[in-house]
Amino acid sequence: MGGRQRALTVWRLSCVAVACLLTGAPVVPAAEPVLTDEQLQILSRAKTIYVDVAASTWMRRGRTLSDVGPALRTKLASAGFTVVRNQTDRHDLTLNVLYREEQGRQYRIDTYGTDITCVVQLEHAGIGPLLKLTIEESSTYPETGTPPYLEALQKFIANPYFYFLGDLVKGRVVSRLDTTGALIEGLQRLAEHEPMKSDPLKGEYLMSSDEVVFFASARENVIQELGRLKDPRAVPILTGLLGHSERRVRLLSVRALKSIAAVESRSVIERVAQQDGDREVRQAAAAALAGLPASSQMTCASPGPC
Repeated sequence: MGGRQRALTVWRLSCVAVACLLTGAPVVPAAEPVLTDEQLQILSRAKTIYVDVAASTWMRRGRTLSDVGPALRTKLASAGFTVVRNQTDRHDLTLNVLYREEQGRQYRIDTYGTDITCVVQLEHAGIGPLLKLTIEESSTYPETGTPPYLEALQKFIANPYFYFLGDLVKGRVVSRLDTTGALIEGLQRLAEHEPMKSDPLKGEYLMSSDEVVFFASARENVIQELGRLKDPRAVPILTGLLGHSERRVRLLSVRALKSIAAVESRSVIERVAQQDGDREVRQAAAAALAGLPASSQMTCASPGPC
């Protein structure tokens, strides 16, 4: 990419970032365009993608430990896209990424936090912008003693909007899903094929080592995000996870279902409240039930008798 064109791309992404940051939300998807039937037909033929990453850091010598470009290419390849290496190679889609690491607050002498902002924009050559979002993470210097810079980087890798970015692009281009729908589909994928248990020799997963290492954290984060979004479409996958072997997954799923407050989850949550082997999970399930209407209070949407 020429210097003038790259500068224009960075400027456009910066404008998106500023608009998103003003809202104060940690992850801000922009309004997704409504496509015509003709545009959807064109989009269905989009198989190739070019990734253009502009990265900067406050770290000394301008060196970052992040591996954004290769990680994104792996995510997109895993989602079924052909990733081209050069902008001059023929491609249908372009993923523009503006990744910034900025110095955060000071914790002690010579110890500073790091604030990460990643602005992502997916474009089709003929249709235009398809997806825009901003991902933000900051170090908090946890009691574990993890260096603040590494903590911020780990949080960014496990952020559901970065971890599942391949699913988000696939959802927009292939499955015709909105951002939340694509997150649900990504969680379903993990539930069916946990990367820790997959056999790489069978080609079940094309994942970077970071994605495998932070798999559990990303799964927890996306469950919590679906609870925050309160989308009823997440109820089937969340109720399915109530039988997971890991208590943390069951606990977070119960809490997410409590936030969504979908009455169809009552029977499953009742069973968890009575039978789960973990006391905290049972208590969370009981608390979730308190916020749900009784099954007899469900309203009938049909004009005739229910």
